[in-house]
Amino acid sequence: MASGLVSRWKRDSSLYTFIYTNFVVGLAFSIFSTYVLYQLQITGYFIGTDVDGLPCMTYCIVPFGSQQLDLNTVLLYMNAMTFGIGGAVTILIIAYADFWNQKTLLVSGAIVLYGVLAIPSYWLTDPTITNFNALFALYVVFGVVTSILIALLNIYIPHCMRAAGHDLAANQLDEPSKPSHAYESPKEGKARKYGFAMTIFGMLANNISAALILAIVAILSGTLVGASQQSAGLLVTTVVGFVTVVAAVGSFLGLPALSAKPWPTNSPWTTAIVGILTPFKQLLRRKNMLFLLLAYTIYSDTNFALSSIISQLYFAEVHPDTLEFSLYILASNLFTVICTLAFYLVHRKLQFKLEKGLILGYGLILIVPIWGCIGIADQDKFGDKHRWEFYVQALITSASGSLVNPTFRLLYSELIPAGEEVMWFGLQIVLNCATTWVTYVATGPLQNATHNLRFPLILCVVFLAVPPAMEILRRTLGISKRDDLQWQDRNSHDQDNANSLGDTKFTRASTTVEGQ
Repeated sequence: MASGLVSRWKRDSSLYTFIYTNFVVGLAFSIFSTYVLYQLQITGYFIGTDVDGLPCMTYCIVPFGSQQLDLNTVLLYMNAMTFGIGGAVTILIIAYADFWNQKTLLVSGAIVLYGVLAIPSYWLTDPTITNFNALFALYVVFGVVTSILIALLNIYIPHCMRAAGHDLAANQLDEPSKPSHAYESPKEGKARKYGFAMTIFGMLANNISAALILAIVAILSGTLVGASQQSAGLLVTTVVGFVTVVAAVGSFLGLPALSAKPWPTNSPWTTAIVGILTPFKQLLRRKNMLFLLLAYTIYSDTNFALSSIISQLYFAEVHPDTLEFSLYILASNLFTVICTLAFYLVHRKLQFKLEKGLILGYGLILIVPIWGCIGIADQDKFGDKHRWEFYVQALITSASGSLVNPTFRLLYSELIPAGEEVMWFGLQIVLNCATTWVTYVATGPLQNATHNLRFPLILCVVFLAVPPAMEILRRTLGISKRDDLQWQDRNSHDQDNANSLGDTKFTRASTTVEGQ
């Protein structure tokens, strides 16, 4: 069996290493983002008070610099800082990474840093203001590295799609009877099938690893007692940190080498920085890409804020211990695995246009903030007031993300020129980071004034109504057709450059893609 797995891995090492890397990143991301945030809330309730100086009950006021702010406001501002700094750092990355032929080393280094940041967690369990500030700082830096990793991991999708399309073109040379337009549209091509497989299985690996590690924490929380039970999440976070550092070696050895753009000969550093403006100029001419990117940016930005608010509402309404909180987050990951797999199988059976799934995903997420807004009314029957509501909302959120995230990555990858993968996916992350903080900053003062997390959900409803409208306009107006043709033309041009990919570690098995 082992030899069979090794043989299969070698036949398509790029796909399987991509899946493996997503699995490793999922371990660290899920455990750190879940339990460091949980510990921040626990510590906040220990060190804070209500406005009258009494112990925290329904809300909590904590020190934040020289001010005293609502704990949930502090957490919203923490996320705003994460995305603001992440955007600035990502700009520096995308300015130079496309000129560097060691992108795999960059990815592996970011994964190592991921693990290093998780290691100190277990020693920050005491509920003190010092540990609160330390966890706050670690969370911000971890979020910055997450932004970089998302951009860097996504660059392998268009690269491998392009190589898969090159194989198809080569096969067509041996089949003169096949119509010349057999690869006219990416919608039916091998490149799209391969890209869909990468996005789906990468997302599955990420969430399966999260489910496994959260299940381990849930088991520990159910068997340990006292302080050990409370700190089980941070203990496993530290262990995962060490594992992640070692596991980065596999990503370094298996991910394909991407070609680099020639380094500018005249004022290279200045030229590279000015090159950041290139995608912005092109976006003004490519309305399809502009609509696609802006709709997804608004969706993901608001979804980040919505998830943060719902998580804090769950903590405030349910008051979960470590075991229950672990089971809640575990359920969300299992929902995502089920929904992603269902999306893949249904699409494989019905062969519907992926753009329809994107519109459905954008529309589904609107249910969650509208549901929460109902709770503003003075009643206790509905509106994020009961435990079961949060689980249903987790299912809806997972279904939306399972439709939107892999579909966007595929459609966006189809529009990215060879050698500019970091620039374009970096641009997506920069736009996310540049705008996500706006949602948090807008909702923070509202939360600080009302101490009611449901009021910020009104803003989420307004923002989330925009993406489905933009996607419907994008398809209705037909502005995507021109970029589809550009993809076809660029694919033909890239075939001349694709031979250079033979020097890389990219290997594929035709059976892997044909079966998708």
